[in-house]
Amino acid sequence: MAEERKENPNGANGTQSDPREEVMWDIYVRNLAQGKENAYEAAKEAGYEESTSKQITVRSWFLERKAKLKRKEMFSKAERNLDKVLDLDTLDKEGNTSPQLLKIKTDVSTTIVKTLGKDEGYSDRTEHTGKNGEDFIVNVVQYGRDNNSI
Repeated sequence: MAEERKENPNGANGTQSDPREEVMWDIYVRNLAQGKENAYEAAKEAGYEESTSKQITVRSWFLERKAKLKRKEMFSKAERNLDKVLDLDTLDKEGNTSPQLLKIKTDVSTTIVKTLGKDEGYSDRTEHTGKNGEDFIVNVVQYGRDNNSI
């Protein structure tokens, strides 16, 4: 006897995602912003069945979105830190420039200019090809050998 296959009521299949995913994610993020991290409740509110709601956090789409959200949060924190360092006062208590603080500020400024200012000519370029994408011309020079040696 063939096993009966259960169809997704929302038309989800191998190529079409379940529209409840987006609804659930929006609810989850909204609640997260209010300090309430509860994927189960968001899944229930989006219309998932009890058994699916209990397992929602192990679904690949949820794990991918949560990882992306984490990277965004880390990126925001890094940007805030860079902004603070750019405004860092490099003078010590005696009014002298602190070499350590100046180096930190210079390193951060250099990184920002090389990444955000690349279109203005501030980026480093590592050549992997010759001029205009052509092959490198390599001249092999041998030192210490004459034509008669083996």
